[in-house]
Amino acid sequence: MKTNLTRLALILAIAPLSSVSAQETKTEETKKTTTTTTETTVAKVAEPGTIAAAINDGVTFSILSKALKAADLESTLGTKGSYTIFAPTDEAFMKLKEGTLDKLLLPENKEKLRSLLLYHVIPGQFTSSDLKDGEVTTSNGEKVEIDVEAGGKIEVEDKKVFKADLVLSNGVMHSIGEVMVPKSLDGFANLDED
Repeated sequence: MKTNLTRLALILAIAPLSSVSAQETKTEETKKTTTTTTETTVAKVAEPGTIAAAINDGVTFSILSKALKAADLESTLGTKGSYTIFAPTDEAFMKLKEGTLDKLLLPENKEKLRSLLLYHVIPGQFTSSDLKDGEVTTSNGEKVEIDVEAGGKIEVEDKKVFKADLVLSNGVMHSIGEVMVPKSLDGFANLDED
């Protein structure tokens, strides 16, 4: 009888330890899952000081920010790299014919939207003093014409740069008041400006 009581006492003493050990294992697994989820989330957020972060923070670029997310380009412009972007303002997007922007933001038009946005991006960092007259190949593979006038006035595809040289950790941003449309999207319904 004494042996049975000793065994029962031993079993009762070990049982809580097994339960604690199992609970610690579950807690560790939860921490690992949470850490992995957090790291994944952080990787998708634009790094501070990048072009994407400046666009997300700017009140005049809310449409561009939304478009970059829809085209899966936020992470490209939100991490290390070397880019120059001619960033259309909200007002620039509003100059497109009615319904065009909504159509571009549809999932089935994602590649067209990417092409349009990448037409505004040039590989490399170019401040206004670095820009020269002539054609430059954009990130969508098509060329844009840059015109640098006396007094530092700059036009790209006949669109005026009204605010230049926002230097960021991964490039330079120049603001433009009109959306540039690549030749590859000429046939896209309602894309032409009013």
